[in-house]
Amino acid sequence: MRSTYHTGFIQFEKYLIVGLLNLFFTLAVYFIFLKLLNSHYLTAYSISWLAGVLFTYIINFIWVFKPEKQLVFRTRLTKYFIVYIASFFLNFFALKLLTEKTEWDPLVVQIFILPIIVLINFFGMKFWSLKRDEVPDES
Repeated sequence: MRSTYHTGFIQFEKYLIVGLLNLFFTLAVYFIFLKLLNSHYLTAYSISWLAGVLFTYIINFIWVFKPEKQLVFRTRLTKYFIVYIASFFLNFFALKLLTEKTEWDPLVVQIFILPIIVLINFFGMKFWSLKRDEVPDES
């Protein structure tokens, strides 16, 4: 049986891989809606963001955290979405506040904020939205 620390580290590595895949996935969806379907850029962003949340929910559920044997959308998806919405607003307001107070380039500020947001999302998913109800047998 693996240690909790080792399992958490493996989950975090997988979570980062999912995040990287999501970057390419959401950019592809954004490109399709923006350039091929001629949608407004904010509409394209909104659709790509929602598609990314659903995409990462499915992959994080079945590959990273595995809270249940079968993919479910009951309350877990709602909790998952709440984590993402909370981190979105936290990021939004931190970016606004720090950019205005420091007068730094918003890109630089976002680069500093992003690791914190990634950790908040990871722990929100691991310990709340995708938390295992019981420890599965790993034999």
